[in-house]
Amino acid sequence: MTEQILPEALFPKLDLLLPELTIEQDSNGGFWVLDILRRKKVKLTPEEWVRQHVLFWLLKQTGYPASLLSVERKVHASSGNRADVIGYGKQGTPLLLVECKAPGESISSLTGMQAMKYNQHLNASFIWLTNGISHAVLKIREGVEQPAILPGLPSFAEMAG
Repeated sequence: MTEQILPEALFPKLDLLLPELTIEQDSNGGFWVLDILRRKKVKLTPEEWVRQHVLFWLLKQTGYPASLLSVERKVHASSGNRADVIGYGKQGTPLLLVECKAPGESISSLTGMQAMKYNQHLNASFIWLTNGISHAVLKIREGVEQPAILPGLPSFAEMAG
């Protein structure tokens, strides 16, 4: 009988709430997680580990309504690029763009440029870049080229303000 390795032992502890996840191990030793929004099993990769923590954080800490969150959504119909998470405002327009990286990947200017490229199509007011350990929150200001760097992610009510 082989010892089952729990995913928590494979992935680092993140600087986010530990979500209540349903995780299964397949016969090859790989892990699958029930995505809390998409309601389907997805391969539990290091980036998915971060994404699931982010979703849980958005729901529990910011009060973001689940009905206004979208996971792995194309940023533009003619593009193959997918945003990790898009949060919509009450009027149905993008409000928040989240770019998740694996815990071992740094949040760099390249990460910011990738998110800004995606945001050219979305026009979200807030961008959250995270690897689950390091975070950067940007506020896009109309008519100002450089985004403001925020100390943390505002609540949904503050973002939707």
